[in-house]
Amino acid sequence: MSTSKQIYVVPRWGGSPTDDWYPWLKQELEAASSDDQFDYQVHLLDMPSWDIPVIERAVSYLNEVLPAEKLNQDVFLIGHSVSCLAILHYLAQASEQHASTPPQIGGVVCVAGWFSVDSPWQEVLNWMYAPIDFEAARRLIPQDKLVVLLSDDDPYTSEYQENEKLWVERLQSRVNILAGRQHFSSQLDSDVLYAIRELAGALPAPIYQHN
Repeated sequence: MSTSKQIYVVPRWGGSPTDDWYPWLKQELEAASSDDQFDYQVHLLDMPSWDIPVIERAVSYLNEVLPAEKLNQDVFLIGHSVSCLAILHYLAQASEQHASTPPQIGGVVCVAGWFSVDSPWQEVLNWMYAPIDFEAARRLIPQDKLVVLLSDDDPYTSEYQENEKLWVERLQSRVNILAGRQHFSSQLDSDVLYAIRELAGALPAPIYQHN
């Protein structure tokens, strides 16, 4: 096992490292290390004041945990819900710090990522309307290395097709619409696991369906 893959998982709104599929994902990736011939190092982040996420605080913490100078092709970022936006803000800022030669990371998986939700409250609106330099963020992600997983019955985003369109238009993402997954809050999720292993180069890329 010669290559170490650094996997950073940023929880959903109000989530912690012990919630949803995060602990299961860590266990499964570590178990797959031998088969994939990668040393998966999985970091489940405990975001500060995450009951009411604030953009500046989130980006500051991500910069602390993963400074821009440590970004490279063996770093993978996994976001869930609001943390997908937190990752984009973070990458845009990191890109600005390296405007001439931005580092390339291994890839990004955005799970239940949204640009709008059905019934937003003020703290959600703060995230929805905060500008993001999508071009700057995208410079750090290699082509075809931004994967978005959405559900056709997410209770927070009934207009999932509009979110799909925006992910493609704004960031040239590979989007997969999955049936009956709601907000991807189960205790395991094989699609997230597969997406990470595929980005790392251990599994073949699936065919992503667009509705």
